[in-house]
Amino acid sequence: MTTYIIRRLFMVIPILLGAATIVFALMFIVPGDPARLLMGQHGDEQTIATIRKELGLDEPVYIQYAKFIGRLARGDLGMSYRQKRPVAQIIRERFPATAKLAVVSMFIAVIIGVAAGILAASFRNTVLDWLVMVFSLSGISMPVFWLGMMLILVFASGLGWLPVGGYGRSGDIRHIALPALSLAAISVGYIARMMRSSMLEVIGKDYIRTARAKGLSRKAVILRHALKNAFIPVITIIGINFASLLGGAVATETVFAWPGLGRATVDAIRVRDLPVVEGCVMFLAFIFVIANLLVDLSYAWLDPRIRLDGSTEGS
Repeated sequence: MTTYIIRRLFMVIPILLGAATIVFALMFIVPGDPARLLMGQHGDEQTIATIRKELGLDEPVYIQYAKFIGRLARGDLGMSYRQKRPVAQIIRERFPATAKLAVVSMFIAVIIGVAAGILAASFRNTVLDWLVMVFSLSGISMPVFWLGMMLILVFASGLGWLPVGGYGRSGDIRHIALPALSLAAISVGYIARMMRSSMLEVIGKDYIRTARAKGLSRKAVILRHALKNAFIPVITIIGINFASLLGGAVATETVFAWPGLGRATVDAIRVRDLPVVEGCVMFLAFIFVIANLLVDLSYAWLDPRIRLDGSTEGS
């Protein structure tokens, strides 16, 4: 296992290098001059040229790229053009709000999604199964920003039960409820569908039929024998979705004025604050790599027959 972990960690380098190259190229494609945006409409050309020189924007593209990669190699994400402070500090300030929202959202998604998937598989081809599938497809296909606005319209503006948006006192339950529900909707749909499919496959195995033949109840068979093996594919969905949420739920954080990493990235894109955008994207790429590694390791923990090289015992 140690060898596998080391090999996967070495793979982080080319993945992050590729992500860095792509985001650097995209920032040059996006229209807008950061120096001109810093000065505003009334900035004169001489001042704008001076700012471009101070920021290194007057240098050839390959020089800027080399400096960008060099900073990343040293763990330096650069300085924000707008805020005049390290990008790493901005990420540290914004990430806790995103992490709190992601944890609550994923907790809701796992509880509801797993339960819905098990019920659908247990009562296959019934009205309950059909309702779960309709519910799952609705969650997957429903735009997050639209759902967020509908939740605000009903529970904040209409009923007045919850605040419209904001962070409140360190993201208290009243402020986090609506964005967490909105963000969890898509994950619930994916988890429920995968849980149902995986559970149906496991239920057809010989050891499940043997357990039933011994007189065990349906509840005991599902919870004690089927759930653990059926949960293995679901971990992939949970891990990837959770990594995505940690990277910053852009639409949800924007709709609910949540001061997280996603909103910071959107604000930086609007004003062409390139170091902040590049730093946030690199942080997201790193989270995805680590999440994939943890997902793979969890396979072997849930089922000792699975080898981390892709083989299984007895094969």
